[in-house]
Amino acid sequence: MTAPLKPDRGPLDRVSFDEQAGEVFDARAGFPDGVAERIAAAVLDYAGVVPGDLIVEIGAGTGLIGQWLARPPARYLGLDRSQPMLDRFVARLPAGSHARLRQADADQRWPVEDGTARVIFGSRVFQLLDLAQLVQEANRVGCPDRAVLVQGRLERRPDSPKVLLRRRMHELLRANGLTPRPAGRLLQQVLERAAAAGGTVLPPVTVAAWPHVVRPDDVLDEWRQKYSMGGVTPPAPVAAAILDQLADWVAQTFGQPAEPVTTEESYVLEGVQLRPRKEGHE
Repeated sequence: MTAPLKPDRGPLDRVSFDEQAGEVFDARAGFPDGVAERIAAAVLDYAGVVPGDLIVEIGAGTGLIGQWLARPPARYLGLDRSQPMLDRFVARLPAGSHARLRQADADQRWPVEDGTARVIFGSRVFQLLDLAQLVQEANRVGCPDRAVLVQGRLERRPDSPKVLLRRRMHELLRANGLTPRPAGRLLQQVLERAAAAGGTVLPPVTVAAWPHVVRPDDVLDEWRQKYSMGGVTPPAPVAAAILDQLADWVAQTFGQPAEPVTTEESYVLEGVQLRPRKEGHE
């Protein structure tokens, strides 16, 4: 019997990342050499950032991308719920950096003045937030003349073991009466809500693509360390049973032991130019 998921610690989208801060998180969420720097440059170009503009990053984490955004001539403010994550971010900043980092819950009012941000950016995080609150706060803090809400996401090939495993996990969750959260659909809803609030959807941009070696057993090991599966927290016996079924499926599909699979990942930027407004008015 495989080990069940860690005990639930509250609502799924508010699970603490404190214990992930460090090499574990960076190994799981990191990029090949040079990609994070390219993403940061693409965000600046995508949003039309000029010297002096303020960039607000939601879910700044350990600074994988933020360390490159937090450089002159733009100004930078990174927000994250996890102080240990931000502590690791601080260690990445060059001496004398004027970047600001704040511990804050993005589902509450952000510690950002009205009408001051040129770009509000989040990488692989918006699907964890209250979408209505996200769009409301982005419109509040965005510069009145022009502001852009930008989300970054990973795109995987349909035959990627991670995609196939997640699809099978969702099938097993539904078979147990649970409804997984469709992350891709939630990200699409960010754009739809911002557009419905008067914004203009921008065309997506693929920033980088790279070969990626996936070991199916490693994917399962990573899931065993999480508090949730597909955005829900099953009872412990159900979680353990699903993990066992997934392990059997991996053995049947990829062999035993499962061979590494080389696939491709890419990083995509999507965004909305927020509704222009007169200063002092919502």
